[in-house]
Amino acid sequence: MSGFFPPFDAPPDPAQGSALPLLVTARIPGPAGRPLIDLLAAHECPAITARRARRAESSGADQDPIVWDRALGANVWDPDGNRFVDLTAGFGVASAGQSNPLVVERVTAQLGRHMHGMGDAFPGRARIELAAALARIAPGGLEQVLFGSDGSDAVEAALKTAVIVTGRTRMLGFEGSYHGLSLGALSVSHYKEPFRAPFRGLMGRTADWVPFGCDEATLAAALDSEPVAAVIVEPIQGRGGDRTAPPDWFRALRRLCDARGIVLIFDEIFTGFGRAGALFQAGTDAVGGVVPDLLCVGKGMTSGFPVSACIGTRAIMGHWGSSAGEAIHTSTFLGHPVGCAAALAVIELIEEHGLIARGAALGEHMGRTLQDLVARDPDRFLGVRGRGAMRGLLVRGGIAATLPMCRALLNRGWIVMPAGADGEVISFTPALTLTRAQWDGAVAALEGL
Repeated sequence: MSGFFPPFDAPPDPAQGSALPLLVTARIPGPAGRPLIDLLAAHECPAITARRARRAESSGADQDPIVWDRALGANVWDPDGNRFVDLTAGFGVASAGQSNPLVVERVTAQLGRHMHGMGDAFPGRARIELAAALARIAPGGLEQVLFGSDGSDAVEAALKTAVIVTGRTRMLGFEGSYHGLSLGALSVSHYKEPFRAPFRGLMGRTADWVPFGCDEATLAAALDSEPVAAVIVEPIQGRGGDRTAPPDWFRALRRLCDARGIVLIFDEIFTGFGRAGALFQAGTDAVGGVVPDLLCVGKGMTSGFPVSACIGTRAIMGHWGSSAGEAIHTSTFLGHPVGCAAALAVIELIEEHGLIARGAALGEHMGRTLQDLVARDPDRFLGVRGRGAMRGLLVRGGIAATLPMCRALLNRGWIVMPAGADGEVISFTPALTLTRAQWDGAVAALEGL
């Protein structure tokens, strides 16, 4: 096992504290954190920070977010010295743990070379090496890349590519889907209606949605109602509640798209890079062996730096044609060298140090212990969703039950988030380096609420 992360059954590391966080008895945030939140509230758009008011209205007390001061592995410290175990990996990003030593080493080295490049004009070495590495590890014939800075960028690149390939502009997505909040990505996202409503005039009528996992006849009818450029799908719906669909359903998607000349896009921003038990879901038995035409990746690719990619086949990407002097899809921070260095470090952890196997062992244990929890307490917990280290615990009572549970866990030192269209799921997407003791402590804390 790699020295860059602890073995699954490792005893607590003194440098990171005990396996269990201390009960956070101080007000959240405490004396050092509250002035920072007040400063943020004074200068940040209230659409972000005003959630403190909503929490106060629903609970009768101030419930400000904690302020992150530093982080290591799965642990986070606030300015008051309270330690939390983050069971979200920062929205699924910190695949190799926060401040992973190899990632920090490679990022630091890149900072000493150059911090920024020139987008599509003059490529940096790290970008070239990452493009080649992604081509090496991606399934099937996916071997040409469009880089971005976040998940929305990768989705936008995929949607644009589909339009270039087909000459059509209509998209098909799935109920509960989440692909990002930039205008193009938002236009194909179904989760949630209030996200789209204010911007409907800017997005136009871009997408239709059908139920995730619906029958083949429903899919065919939707694809035949008018010409479609692309079908975009998450192999596991993350924000939609860790929902999965059967392998045959993905085979039907592939078959129907092929028959109509439609581009199939897998959004693996969340599921990619070991999150759901395999490097990618594309090409695995979980999706019937299906490989898409375009694969969107991000989040865990760098374990902490904003870089994403849309990876396609040569045939698909070839439709963009040769540059006429100015690239028609690019950005200032295209293939940012520091982010590319971080991604190359994560790929090294995957190929040489067993990160995927480490995550798979964690995921199996998570699934087993959550199923046991459901069996012990069926009045509160209704089932388990997801795969690998991407699990959702279905809670009776929806958001009215999950939110108090998440807050109570935070007060005990565990960071978790609700998910699903009705907030009916407590979602767990921890760092793939989380230890058994840390996970078992979280389950015990949850059961003790």
